[in-house]
Amino acid sequence: MQRKQLQKQVKRLTEEKKKLEKVEAGLIKRGLDEPLRDAFTELSTVDNHPADSGSQLYERSKDLGLLDATRQQLGDIEQALSAIREGSYGICRRCGRPISEARLAAMPSALLCITCKRIGEERDFDNRPIEEEFLYPPFGRTFLDEEDSVVFDGEDAWEAVERYGTSFGTVTRRRNRFTKQGNPS
Repeated sequence: MQRKQLQKQVKRLTEEKKKLEKVEAGLIKRGLDEPLRDAFTELSTVDNHPADSGSQLYERSKDLGLLDATRQQLGDIEQALSAIREGSYGICRRCGRPISEARLAAMPSALLCITCKRIGEERDFDNRPIEEEFLYPPFGRTFLDEEDSVVFDGEDAWEAVERYGTSFGTVTRRRNRFTKQGNPS
């Protein structure tokens, strides 16, 4: 890569780094540097509805995720600047082939060529939590009509609840008899 292009990339990376450092400082200023208990604005949470605490926990989790993503981007920028200083900028760290100029123009902090990046993302997608194997297929283990089973399963539960009405109509109870009212279509 030519010296002029490298200087342009250093300028872009430095500007992006400054922006992200401001974002990081703003997120930390919101109280992410102190424990959650201390971040609550009230002295006691005893009189609060549990949803209030849930909302605060959600917002804090979201802010921590944003902070983590910002720090990851800052780390990528720092590695790219380091690669420029070392003279290895624009060369894929995994396969050693040149990174396309179009990719570097779109993402100056790129350290991998597009092929290696895609392979890494596919690997990340395949690395799913072990619980998902147990949960697949969703609700599949509660519908047992195809099997020779007499247990109260998911379909039986639906039928028991459906007696009281669905979005297609309501059911009224008269003298221990249920009658369906409404549009059956």
